[in-house]
Amino acid sequence: MKTYLYFTLLLFAAACSSGCDLINPEEPIPGYIHIPEVSVQANLAAEGSASYNLTEVWVNVNGNFVGAYPIPATIPILDEGDVEIAIQAGIKDNGVSGTPEIYPFYAPYVERITLGPNSTDTIRPVFEYLDQTKFAFIEDFEGGAQVFEDVRLGEPDQLSISAEDVFEGSGSLKITLDSTSSILEVATNIRYADIVSALTSTVYLEVNYKSDVPVIFGLVSYDANALPGQGETTFDPGFNPSGEWNKIYFNLSAMAVESGKTEHQVILQAFIPVSGQSLTRNQAVVRLDNIKLLHF
Repeated sequence: MKTYLYFTLLLFAAACSSGCDLINPEEPIPGYIHIPEVSVQANLAAEGSASYNLTEVWVNVNGNFVGAYPIPATIPILDEGDVEIAIQAGIKDNGVSGTPEIYPFYAPYVERITLGPNSTDTIRPVFEYLDQTKFAFIEDFEGGAQVFEDVRLGEPDQLSISAEDVFEGSGSLKITLDSTSSILEVATNIRYADIVSALTSTVYLEVNYKSDVPVIFGLVSYDANALPGQGETTFDPGFNPSGEWNKIYFNLSAMAVESGKTEHQVILQAFIPVSGQSLTRNQAVVRLDNIKLLHF
C-alpha cells in the first residue's frame, strides 16, 4: 500500500511539473542592440549642411518592425544569429513632441550583426540623404545674395547677413524687430514649381534657428503664370523662441497639396507678440541658417 501511494505521489508531482511548464513556458532570452547616438553625413556642395535634430530611431529586424525608441536606446531583440538591422531616422514633425515621424529624406541605415542571448551590440547609425531627394533650394547665407528678399510686411533693412553668433560657417540671416517695426514678413524671390505632383506629395523645410520671438512659416501658392499679387498665402507651422541654436523640420506637404496650385514661394513671418495693447518686448532678434526646401 505504501509503495502504491509513493508511485501515485511521484506521478502527481510529474504531472504538476509538466502542467506548470505548459502554463508558464520558459521565456526566451533576448539579445540587445545599443544605439548611443546617431549622425548625418551630407555632401556640402550638393546637399548643404549635415546639421540634424533626430529624436528617435525606428528599428526593423529581418524586415519586421520592432518599434520606435528615443535616442539613446537599448533595444531587446529576440532573433538570434545573423540578423539584419535596418534603422530609420525619427523626427518631431513641425517640432511638436506628439508627432513623431520617420524623416522621409534620409535613407535607412542597415547593418548585419550576430546576436545571441544576453549579448549587446553597439550601433552608431550614420544617415544620408536618399539619392532621389530633390533640393528646390539650399540657403546657407554664405554669399552676398540670398533667396529671402520679397518683403511683404516691414522694411528691407530689417534683414541682414550677419557674421555674429552664426550656427556654422561665416554667416546667418539676421532679422531685427523693435517697437516701431515689430513684424517682418518675407518670402523667397523665386517661385518653385512641381514640388508636388500626382506621383509625390512630400515636401519639407529644414531650418536652423535661434530666436527671441515666435516665427511662423508657410507658402504663397500660384497657378502657372499667375501675376505677382495673385498668390494665396497660407501659414501653419512655426517655432517658439529659443535661446540656443536649434533645428526643426517643417512638413509642408498638406499645405502644398491642398493649395491646388503649381508654383510656391516659401514665406516666413517674425513678430513681437502682443499682450493686451502692448508689445511683450521692445526689441528682438531672429537668426536663421541652413534653410532647405526638399521634395521628391
